[in-house]
Amino acid sequence: MACQGRCNAVRTVAVLLCVMVLAEAAAAAVVNVGGTKGWNLGVNYQTWASSTKVRPNDSLFFKYDPRLHNVMVVSKADYDSCKTTSPWSKHTSGKDSIKFTKSGTYYLICGIGTHCKAGMKVAVTVRW
Repeated sequence: MACQGRCNAVRTVAVLLCVMVLAEAAAAAVVNVGGTKGWNLGVNYQTWASSTKVRPNDSLFFKYDPRLHNVMVVSKADYDSCKTTSPWSKHTSGKDSIKFTKSGTYYLICGIGTHCKAGMKVAVTVRW
């Protein structure tokens, strides 16, 4: 009987923790890169990124014509130089969803032709 009050308190805390974890997972968003224009030439991705909030566990959604573009996750050095030979990951479906679970800045480029040098690259800062 001595446990009754403490056990109820422990159960209450456990339930609240579960609710918080589920709420955080439910709050994850899908962020359309480039807004309605998608992942294409002619979009100012620097402006787009500066006005877009991305939190850990949100998914970046890249919509594009896979015959014309791709998405590569690269290092900052490769982003700055538009180097396409050693991406951390490469996506080619035309409907790619990429999730970053940790805070930080991530660098994404199009690896087709000179698209990156033409501005088809984005640095996305993920933070709470």
